Amino acid sequence: MAKVKEHLQSAEEFYALGAKEFEEGRRKGDLTRMREGCEKVFHAYVEATAALIQKRGLPEPESHGERWEILDKMGRNALIEIGDSAFLYLHQYGYYGGKIRPEVEKTMKAVKEVIEQVHKETVHES
Repeated sequence: MAKVKEHLQSAEEFYALGAKEFEEGRRKGDLTRMREGCEKVFHAYVEATAALIQKRGLPEPESHGERWEILDKMGRNALIEIGDSAFLYLHQYGYYGGKIRPEVEKTMKAVKEVIEQVHKETVHES
């Protein structure tokens, strides 16, 4: 099981790689790269929320549904909404469906903000 710092570092790395891959794919007209970028950014969200959940002393979720339930119990509705968007636009449409919808960039930005917020919360509470 990864530690809080490891999850957060993974979130930052996945986001950086995903955003870069998405932009390079868009510039080159390479849909596969854009799709891979979407999936990496979605995974960055998963890692960031895992860090937050673990920081609260709760067990790491074993599924996306379990993640949503834990975040709900924590009262983190904004994170749930961003997670829902990330799941739909990055994971489902972007990666699996190969459909890059207009909401992708807004969702990527929201994931970046989640990572920054989780970083502040986990670092300042250590």
